[in-house]
Amino acid sequence: MRRATVLGLAALVLLAVLLGGYSAYWLVAAARIKDGVAAWAQAARTRKIEVSWRDLRVGGFPLAFRISLDDAALRDAALSPAPQLHIASLSGTARPWDFSVWRLAAPGGLSAALAGRGARPELQFTAQTAEGFVALAPPAGARLWLTLQRPRADAGARLEAATADAWIVLPPKPPQGHIDPSFGLALDLHQLHLPAAIGAFGDGIDELAFGVTIKGALPGGDIVPAVSAWRDSGGTIELDNLHLEWDGIGAAATGTIALDQDLQPIGGFSGAIEGYDRVLTALVRAGTLHARDAGLARLALAMLAKIGPDGRPQITTSFTIQNGEMFLGPAKLGRAPRIAWQ
Repeated sequence: MRRATVLGLAALVLLAVLLGGYSAYWLVAAARIKDGVAAWAQAARTRKIEVSWRDLRVGGFPLAFRISLDDAALRDAALSPAPQLHIASLSGTARPWDFSVWRLAAPGGLSAALAGRGARPELQFTAQTAEGFVALAPPAGARLWLTLQRPRADAGARLEAATADAWIVLPPKPPQGHIDPSFGLALDLHQLHLPAAIGAFGDGIDELAFGVTIKGALPGGDIVPAVSAWRDSGGTIELDNLHLEWDGIGAAATGTIALDQDLQPIGGFSGAIEGYDRVLTALVRAGTLHARDAGLARLALAMLAKIGPDGRPQITTSFTIQNGEMFLGPAKLGRAPRIAWQ
Protein backbone atom coordinates (compact mmCIF):
# COMPACT_ATOMS: atom_id res chain seq x y z
CA MET A 1 0.00 0.00 0.00
CA ARG A 2 2.81 2.38 0.91
CA ARG A 3 4.49 1.73 -2.47
CA ALA A 4 1.24 2.52 -4.30
CA THR A 5 0.83 5.70 -2.27
CA VAL A 6 4.34 6.85 -3.10
CA LEU A 7 3.82 6.16 -6.82
CA GLY A 8 0.51 8.03 -6.73
CA LEU A 9 2.08 11.04 -5.05
CA ALA A 10 4.94 10.99 -7.54
CA ALA A 11 2.47 10.94 -10.41
CA LEU A 12 0.56 13.88 -8.94
CA VAL A 13 3.79 15.85 -8.45
CA LEU A 14 4.85 15.11 -12.02
CA LEU A 15 1.42 16.15 -13.32
CA ALA A 16 1.54 19.35 -11.28
CA VAL A 17 5.01 20.15 -12.67
CA LEU A 18 3.84 19.50 -16.23
CA LEU A 19 0.70 21.61 -15.79
CA GLY A 20 2.69 24.37 -14.16
CA GLY A 21 5.27 24.29 -16.94
CA TYR A 22 2.58 24.35 -19.61
CA SER A 23 0.75 27.21 -17.87
CA ALA A 24 3.97 29.20 -17.75
CA TYR A 25 4.59 28.45 -21.43
CA TRP A 26 1.03 29.54 -22.32
CA LEU A 27 1.33 32.81 -20.41
CA VAL A 28 4.71 33.65 -21.97
CA ALA A 29 3.45 32.77 -25.46
CA ALA A 30 0.26 34.82 -24.94
CA ALA A 31 2.31 37.85 -23.92
CA ARG A 32 4.56 37.44 -26.96
CA ILE A 33 1.55 37.10 -29.27
CA LYS A 34 0.06 40.30 -27.87
CA ASP A 35 3.38 42.14 -28.26
CA GLY A 36 3.78 40.67 -31.74
CA VAL A 37 0.41 42.01 -32.92
CA ALA A 38 1.32 45.48 -31.64
CA ALA A 39 4.75 45.28 -33.32
CA TRP A 40 3.16 44.20 -36.59
CA ALA A 41 0.78 47.17 -36.51
CA GLN A 42 3.72 49.49 -35.84
CA ALA A 43 5.76 47.98 -38.68
CA ALA A 44 2.80 48.34 -41.06
CA ARG A 45 2.95 52.11 -40.60
CA THR A 46 6.26 52.14 -42.44
CA ARG A 47 4.27 50.97 -45.50
CA LYS A 48 1.58 53.62 -44.80
CA ILE A 49 -0.87 50.99 -43.59
CA GLU A 50 -2.69 52.23 -40.50
CA VAL A 51 -3.99 49.50 -38.17
CA SER A 52 -5.88 50.29 -34.97
CA TRP A 53 -8.24 48.78 -32.39
CA ARG A 54 -9.98 49.81 -29.21
CA ASP A 55 -9.10 46.70 -27.19
CA LEU A 56 -6.78 43.71 -27.66
CA ARG A 57 -7.02 40.54 -25.59
CA VAL A 58 -5.39 37.10 -25.74
CA GLY A 59 -7.32 34.15 -24.26
CA GLY A 60 -8.23 30.55 -25.03
CA PHE A 61 -6.32 28.77 -22.25
CA PRO A 62 -5.54 25.88 -22.16
CA LEU A 63 -6.05 24.37 -25.63
CA ALA A 64 -5.88 27.45 -27.86
CA PHE A 65 -4.61 30.98 -28.29
CA ARG A 66 -7.38 33.42 -29.18
CA ILE A 67 -6.66 37.02 -30.20
CA SER A 68 -9.73 39.26 -29.82
CA LEU A 69 -9.93 42.77 -31.23
CA ASP A 70 -12.74 45.27 -30.72
CA ASP A 71 -13.37 48.06 -33.23
CA ALA A 72 -10.54 46.93 -35.49
CA ALA A 73 -9.78 49.25 -38.42
CA LEU A 74 -7.33 49.25 -41.32
CA ARG A 75 -6.56 52.12 -43.70
CA ASP A 76 -4.13 51.82 -46.62
CA ALA A 77 -2.75 55.36 -46.95
CA ALA A 78 -0.31 54.20 -49.64
CA LEU A 79 -3.20 54.57 -52.11
CA SER A 80 -5.22 57.68 -52.85
CA PRO A 81 -8.06 57.62 -52.03
CA ALA A 82 -7.24 55.26 -49.18
CA PRO A 83 -9.31 52.04 -48.87
CA GLN A 84 -10.68 51.52 -45.36
CA LEU A 85 -11.86 48.41 -43.51
CA HIS A 86 -13.72 48.23 -40.20
CA ILE A 87 -14.62 45.14 -38.15
CA ALA A 88 -16.58 45.61 -34.92
CA SER A 89 -15.39 42.34 -33.38
CA LEU A 90 -12.63 40.11 -34.77
CA SER A 91 -11.07 36.98 -33.31
CA GLY A 92 -8.27 34.73 -34.50
CA THR A 93 -7.74 31.30 -32.93
CA ALA A 94 -4.76 28.95 -33.27
CA ARG A 95 -3.75 25.71 -31.58
CA PRO A 96 -0.65 25.76 -29.33
CA TRP A 97 1.12 23.29 -31.61
CA ASP A 98 0.44 25.19 -34.89
CA PHE A 99 0.71 28.97 -35.15
CA SER A 100 0.69 28.91 -38.97
CA VAL A 101 -3.10 28.51 -39.27
CA TRP A 102 -5.58 30.85 -37.55
CA ARG A 103 -9.35 30.53 -37.57
CA LEU A 104 -11.00 33.93 -38.07
CA ALA A 105 -14.45 35.05 -36.96
CA ALA A 106 -16.26 38.38 -37.30
CA PRO A 107 -19.77 37.65 -35.98
CA GLY A 108 -20.76 41.30 -36.24
CA GLY A 109 -19.79 41.50 -39.88
CA LEU A 110 -17.47 43.94 -41.59
CA SER A 111 -17.56 47.05 -43.77
CA ALA A 112 -15.16 48.57 -46.29
CA ALA A 113 -15.17 51.80 -48.25
CA LEU A 114 -13.31 53.60 -51.02
CA ALA A 115 -14.07 57.30 -51.36
CA GLY A 116 -15.48 58.54 -54.66
CA ARG A 117 -13.82 61.07 -56.92
CA GLY A 118 -15.27 62.99 -59.86
CA ALA A 119 -17.58 60.73 -61.84
CA ARG A 120 -16.64 57.71 -59.76
CA PRO A 121 -19.09 57.15 -56.89
CA GLU A 122 -18.06 55.98 -53.45
CA LEU A 123 -17.66 52.22 -53.18
CA GLN A 124 -19.13 50.62 -50.07
CA PHE A 125 -19.00 46.96 -49.13
CA THR A 126 -20.65 45.21 -46.18
CA ALA A 127 -21.24 41.65 -44.95
CA GLN A 128 -23.46 40.55 -42.07
CA THR A 129 -20.97 37.96 -40.80
CA ALA A 130 -17.57 36.62 -41.83
CA GLU A 131 -15.54 33.58 -40.86
CA GLY A 132 -12.66 31.64 -42.31
CA PHE A 133 -8.95 30.84 -42.01
CA VAL A 134 -5.62 32.50 -42.67
CA ALA A 135 -2.53 30.36 -43.31
CA LEU A 136 0.83 32.02 -42.73
CA ALA A 137 3.58 29.95 -44.37
CA PRO A 138 6.58 32.17 -45.29
CA PRO A 139 8.09 29.79 -47.90
CA ALA A 140 4.75 29.58 -49.73
CA GLY A 141 3.29 33.01 -48.98
CA ALA A 142 -0.06 33.56 -47.25
CA ARG A 143 -3.57 32.26 -47.89
CA LEU A 144 -6.82 33.83 -46.68
CA TRP A 145 -10.24 32.19 -47.01
CA LEU A 146 -13.50 33.80 -45.87
CA THR A 147 -17.18 32.89 -45.99
CA LEU A 148 -19.40 35.98 -46.04
CA GLN A 149 -23.11 36.08 -45.29
CA ARG A 150 -25.26 38.63 -47.19
CA PRO A 151 -22.36 40.46 -48.85
CA ARG A 152 -23.39 43.70 -50.52
CA ALA A 153 -21.47 46.14 -52.73
CA ASP A 154 -22.79 49.59 -53.61
CA ALA A 155 -21.13 51.95 -56.09
CA GLY A 156 -24.10 53.83 -57.49
CA ALA A 157 -25.72 50.45 -58.22
CA ARG A 158 -26.13 47.67 -55.68
CA LEU A 159 -25.01 44.06 -55.95
CA GLU A 160 -26.05 41.64 -53.22
CA ALA A 161 -25.58 37.90 -52.75
CA ALA A 162 -26.88 35.35 -50.27
CA THR A 163 -23.38 34.01 -49.53
CA ALA A 164 -19.87 34.39 -50.89
CA ASP A 165 -16.65 32.47 -50.47
CA ALA A 166 -13.50 34.53 -51.04
CA TRP A 167 -9.86 33.50 -51.31
CA ILE A 168 -6.79 35.75 -51.40
CA VAL A 169 -3.35 34.33 -52.18
CA LEU A 170 -0.20 36.35 -51.53
CA PRO A 171 3.11 35.17 -53.01
CA PRO A 172 6.19 34.81 -50.75
CA LYS A 173 7.86 37.87 -52.32
CA PRO A 174 6.77 40.96 -54.30
CA PRO A 175 6.70 40.67 -58.10
CA GLN A 176 9.94 41.54 -59.87
CA GLY A 177 8.47 41.81 -63.37
CA HIS A 178 5.19 41.94 -65.28
CA ILE A 179 4.89 38.14 -65.43
CA ASP A 180 5.23 37.65 -61.67
CA PRO A 181 2.03 37.42 -59.60
CA SER A 182 1.17 40.29 -57.27
CA PHE A 183 -1.73 38.42 -55.67
CA GLY A 184 -4.53 36.03 -56.51
CA LEU A 185 -8.24 36.53 -55.83
CA ALA A 186 -11.17 34.14 -56.14
CA LEU A 187 -14.88 34.62 -55.44
CA ASP A 188 -17.79 32.20 -55.41
CA LEU A 189 -21.10 34.09 -55.21
CA HIS A 190 -24.44 32.37 -54.66
CA GLN A 191 -27.85 33.88 -55.43
CA LEU A 192 -26.41 37.13 -56.78
CA HIS A 193 -28.99 39.90 -57.17
CA LEU A 194 -28.32 42.46 -59.92
CA PRO A 195 -29.44 46.12 -59.86
CA ALA A 196 -31.72 45.48 -62.86
CA ALA A 197 -32.80 42.67 -65.15
CA ILE A 198 -30.58 41.99 -68.15
CA GLY A 199 -32.65 41.11 -71.19
CA ALA A 200 -34.59 37.89 -70.81
CA PHE A 201 -32.29 36.58 -68.10
CA GLY A 202 -33.79 38.44 -65.14
CA ASP A 203 -31.90 40.04 -62.26
CA GLY A 204 -30.81 36.93 -60.34
CA ILE A 205 -27.70 34.82 -61.03
CA ASP A 206 -27.69 31.39 -59.41
CA GLU A 207 -23.91 31.16 -59.11
CA LEU A 208 -20.94 33.21 -60.29
CA ALA A 209 -17.46 31.93 -59.48
CA PHE A 210 -14.15 33.18 -60.80
CA GLY A 211 -10.46 33.25 -59.96
CA VAL A 212 -7.95 35.84 -61.16
CA THR A 213 -4.23 36.42 -60.78
CA ILE A 214 -2.96 40.01 -60.86
CA LYS A 215 0.45 40.06 -62.53
CA GLY A 216 2.96 42.88 -62.24
CA ALA A 217 3.88 45.25 -59.41
CA LEU A 218 1.14 47.58 -58.18
CA PRO A 219 2.66 50.97 -57.25
CA GLY A 220 1.21 53.19 -54.56
CA GLY A 221 -0.02 56.76 -54.80
CA ASP A 222 -3.02 58.20 -56.62
CA ILE A 223 -5.11 55.40 -58.11
CA VAL A 224 -5.12 56.64 -61.73
CA PRO A 225 -1.33 57.14 -62.13
CA ALA A 226 -0.75 53.92 -60.19
CA VAL A 227 -3.00 51.87 -62.47
CA SER A 228 -1.51 53.57 -65.55
CA ALA A 229 2.02 52.70 -64.39
CA TRP A 230 0.96 49.10 -63.77
CA ARG A 231 -0.53 48.89 -67.28
CA ASP A 232 2.51 50.53 -68.92
CA SER A 233 4.84 48.05 -67.22
CA GLY A 234 2.93 45.17 -68.82
CA GLY A 235 0.58 44.33 -65.94
CA THR A 236 -2.33 42.02 -66.78
CA ILE A 237 -5.13 40.13 -65.09
CA GLU A 238 -5.22 36.40 -65.81
CA LEU A 239 -8.70 34.91 -65.60
CA ASP A 240 -7.77 31.49 -64.27
CA ASN A 241 -11.33 30.22 -64.29
CA LEU A 242 -14.93 31.40 -64.62
CA HIS A 243 -18.10 29.48 -63.88
CA LEU A 244 -21.61 30.88 -64.39
CA GLU A 245 -25.06 29.42 -63.78
CA TRP A 246 -27.80 31.82 -64.83
CA ASP A 247 -31.40 30.99 -65.68
CA GLY A 248 -30.60 27.79 -67.54
CA ILE A 249 -27.32 29.05 -68.99
CA GLY A 250 -23.99 27.59 -67.94
CA ALA A 251 -20.64 29.05 -68.94
CA ALA A 252 -16.97 28.38 -68.23
CA ALA A 253 -14.01 30.39 -69.49
CA THR A 254 -10.36 31.38 -69.10
CA GLY A 255 -8.49 34.32 -70.60
CA THR A 256 -6.47 37.51 -70.14
CA ILE A 257 -7.57 41.06 -69.34
CA ALA A 258 -5.54 44.22 -69.93
CA LEU A 259 -6.29 47.96 -69.98
CA ASP A 260 -6.23 50.25 -72.99
CA GLN A 261 -5.01 53.86 -73.10
CA ASP A 262 -8.26 55.01 -71.49
CA LEU A 263 -7.82 52.42 -68.71
CA GLN A 264 -10.79 50.44 -70.03
CA PRO A 265 -10.73 46.63 -70.16
CA ILE A 266 -9.73 44.73 -73.27
CA GLY A 267 -9.19 41.00 -73.53
CA GLY A 268 -10.02 37.67 -75.00
CA PHE A 269 -11.50 34.55 -73.40
CA SER A 270 -12.23 31.02 -74.52
CA GLY A 271 -14.68 28.63 -72.99
CA ALA A 272 -17.91 26.69 -73.33
CA ILE A 273 -21.58 27.64 -73.06
CA GLU A 274 -24.55 25.46 -72.19
CA GLY A 275 -28.07 26.71 -72.90
CA TYR A 276 -26.95 28.77 -75.90
CA ASP A 277 -30.54 28.81 -77.18
CA ARG A 278 -31.39 31.10 -74.26
CA VAL A 279 -28.60 33.46 -75.33
CA LEU A 280 -29.97 33.69 -78.86
CA THR A 281 -33.47 34.36 -77.56
CA ALA A 282 -32.19 37.17 -75.37
CA LEU A 283 -30.28 38.74 -78.29
CA VAL A 284 -33.45 38.68 -80.42
CA ARG A 285 -35.50 40.30 -77.65
CA ALA A 286 -32.81 42.93 -77.17
CA GLY A 287 -32.95 43.76 -80.88
CA THR A 288 -29.27 42.96 -81.50
CA LEU A 289 -30.04 39.82 -83.54
CA HIS A 290 -32.75 39.28 -86.18
CA ALA A 291 -35.12 36.36 -85.58
CA ARG A 292 -34.27 34.84 -88.97
CA ASP A 293 -30.54 35.03 -88.23
CA ALA A 294 -31.16 33.50 -84.82
CA GLY A 295 -32.90 30.54 -86.46
CA LEU A 296 -29.95 29.95 -88.75
CA ALA A 297 -27.57 30.31 -85.80
CA ARG A 298 -29.52 27.66 -83.87
CA LEU A 299 -29.11 25.18 -86.70
CA ALA A 300 -25.40 25.91 -87.04
CA LEU A 301 -24.78 25.75 -83.28
CA ALA A 302 -26.75 22.52 -82.96
CA MET A 303 -24.35 20.89 -85.42
CA LEU A 304 -21.33 22.24 -83.53
CA ALA A 305 -22.59 21.36 -80.06
CA LYS A 306 -21.14 18.49 -78.06
CA ILE A 307 -22.38 16.81 -74.93
CA GLY A 308 -20.84 18.42 -71.84
CA PRO A 309 -19.80 16.81 -68.54
CA ASP A 310 -23.33 17.15 -67.11
CA GLY A 311 -25.03 15.68 -70.17
CA ARG A 312 -26.23 18.96 -71.65
CA PRO A 313 -25.16 20.11 -75.14
CA GLN A 314 -22.51 22.83 -75.11
CA ILE A 315 -20.54 24.81 -77.64
CA THR A 316 -17.02 26.13 -77.40
CA THR A 317 -16.75 29.79 -78.22
CA SER A 318 -14.84 32.98 -77.53
CA PHE A 319 -15.71 36.19 -75.74
CA THR A 320 -13.80 39.38 -76.49
CA ILE A 321 -13.78 42.99 -75.36
CA GLN A 322 -12.27 45.47 -77.76
CA ASN A 323 -12.87 49.13 -78.61
CA GLY A 324 -15.47 49.31 -75.88
CA GLU A 325 -17.62 46.56 -77.42
CA MET A 326 -18.38 42.99 -76.27
CA PHE A 327 -18.52 40.04 -78.68
CA LEU A 328 -19.65 36.45 -78.18
CA GLY A 329 -17.90 34.76 -81.06
CA PRO A 330 -18.84 36.93 -84.06
CA ALA A 331 -22.05 38.21 -82.41
CA LYS A 332 -21.92 41.73 -81.00
CA LEU A 333 -23.44 41.87 -77.51
CA GLY A 334 -23.26 45.63 -77.01
CA ARG A 335 -21.20 48.23 -75.22
CA ALA A 336 -18.90 47.06 -72.44
CA PRO A 337 -19.42 48.74 -69.04
CA ARG A 338 -17.00 51.62 -68.55
CA ILE A 339 -14.83 51.93 -65.45
CA ALA A 340 -14.99 55.40 -63.92
CA TRP A 341 -11.56 55.89 -62.39
CA GLN A 342 -12.05 59.56 -61.48
